[in-house]
Amino acid sequence: MTTDPVVVEKDGAIARLVLNRPEKSNALTFGDADFLVDRLHELEDDDEVKVIILKGRGRSFCAGHDFNDVVEVYGLNKRDENGRHVRMNQRTRLKIDRRLAEGYMAFQYAAKPVIAQVQGACVGFGIYLAELVDLVVCADTARFSHAEQRLGFAGNTWHLNTLLLQYGPKKVREMLLFGSEFDGTEAAGLGLANISVPEDQLDKTTEDWARRVAQNPKDALVTGKAIHQMALDSLGATQQFQRGFVGHTLGTNLSFDKDEFNFFRTRREHGTKAAYRQRDARFRDEAGVTDAE
Repeated sequence: MTTDPVVVEKDGAIARLVLNRPEKSNALTFGDADFLVDRLHELEDDDEVKVIILKGRGRSFCAGHDFNDVVEVYGLNKRDENGRHVRMNQRTRLKIDRRLAEGYMAFQYAAKPVIAQVQGACVGFGIYLAELVDLVVCADTARFSHAEQRLGFAGNTWHLNTLLLQYGPKKVREMLLFGSEFDGTEAAGLGLANISVPEDQLDKTTEDWARRVAQNPKDALVTGKAIHQMALDSLGATQQFQRGFVGHTLGTNLSFDKDEFNFFRTRREHGTKAAYRQRDARFRDEAGVTDAE
């Protein structure tokens, strides 16, 4: 079996982009994300392909970015000769975040329809993809959340106008301030998923939807997608990605008061798992709802 982080499969007019890090719940490094976007562009250029299914191998669709890679890329463990933590300069962070924004935009502006097939964890980078593609078919047991917001973003995200259109302003504020988890049936009710089905029907349902999309003429699919994108742009979609990457740079370089929870400081002192546990414990409500790490 290939060790590539993303596998491409083709079946006539239907192509599949398969996230291939099942041992990491398909959490992707920054390099993996670039690899994914490159494969997307290849399928856009393949004239045989009408529709693309985006899915994850194993128990989860995508658990976000690989956090060890995030720490490395942003230099979060870097120290000077005296052992003091050193922050990356803003110009380097902006360069990194602009590339991330371009990767997210590639899915919103894909030339062909993309269907996300979602099971298990769909968090951070994973939920961004689900929110940006054309259609989402999910398992009833899928677990969605913007838990990344608990790192200190509190509403600062890449594609906020897309979220406002999907969920409405008040719901967006709730989702991003709390980062709470919701399942597939709730995702369908919120408008994130088009349909939620029992997990044993997920493959069949997604393939059926892809075949139905592929009944359309090639020119019609590409033209319809282009007009859809123009409508999004009339609502400020591209400008929001520009604001989003600047916002991400600011949001990943916050100053914390002494009595405020600092995930990255906690991680350095106690380790990643302990930091996630402390982060999420602060958001659990009195009813005993437990959010996934």
